[in-house]
Amino acid sequence: MKVLFVYVQTYLQEYFHRRLYVLTAVFLALCIGFNFVLDFENSYIDQYYGSTLRWPMYFVWMSFPFLGVCGLLYALGLNRVWLYSREFWVLFFVGFLVVSLERSFAYQEYFLDDLSYYDRKFLRKTFVKLKPILTTVLPLLVFYYCYEKPRDEQQSWYGLNFKPFDFKPYAFLILLVFVGIGFASFLGDLGRYYPVYQRTGGASFAEQHDLPAWLTLLGYESIYGLSFLGVEFFFRGFLVIGFARVLGGYAVLAMVGPYVFLHFGKPLSECVSSAFGGYLIGILAYYSRHIWGGVVLHVALAWFMEIFAALQKLYND
Repeated sequence: MKVLFVYVQTYLQEYFHRRLYVLTAVFLALCIGFNFVLDFENSYIDQYYGSTLRWPMYFVWMSFPFLGVCGLLYALGLNRVWLYSREFWVLFFVGFLVVSLERSFAYQEYFLDDLSYYDRKFLRKTFVKLKPILTTVLPLLVFYYCYEKPRDEQQSWYGLNFKPFDFKPYAFLILLVFVGIGFASFLGDLGRYYPVYQRTGGASFAEQHDLPAWLTLLGYESIYGLSFLGVEFFFRGFLVIGFARVLGGYAVLAMVGPYVFLHFGKPLSECVSSAFGGYLIGILAYYSRHIWGGVVLHVALAWFMEIFAALQKLYND
């Protein structure tokens, strides 16, 4: 726990700027309000599901808050180097092209069309959880090897390295998450959204193929947990560790915006809390140059939500 406080204290001493934080908070609050009032992402962008137009739409949508915070850095005179930096724009276009591809990718439908309803439903939901690995992690690892590795003295692989690091700060956060999710499971919006497994049709898939129900549950939840490697690799690895050479520690604040946008469509309480959680894990990734602690924390958060929501439904039934 001491390491966690040292990281946060050091970060605030180096990068806290009152006007920047206030303006960023107002900016993100307006973005959250805009999306939740109009249901913009689900009602407008996602109506182009399966269309190639969805890729550039998500590129603009996901990169907008990142550039918004960078614009505040420029306007406040905190960092103006990024605007004229070739490296910034290479990372920017590669990163947001990749993540917008992941968010818009729907080509799996061509392989699922001929399947039965329950097969198609379960396999579609499962593949969606694999997408971050296939369409984000793998392309960015190739990019790192070809472009980033000669420039990265620490050979961090965007935080994917296996060098020893202190896991204790994350253990403390996992305990807080356990307690917090336990209380949050009593909130209506979380209870309606979780557990996500209930919307996969996994039980019917298992019955149709004469499989034990626990097997499809275990298989889906394992892949669900694996998906957070892709999330942490992009948001804490690429956007924080990758952009740190240009933005310094301000990369953490710039990352928070796209991370909040990733949570649009989820319960409002989860969307708002993602800003604080992403910020804190971003600080840890920035100083430790690791993402593995964040991966474990994120998986624990997701599985706790699944477990507590399932227990709530079982108790209510």
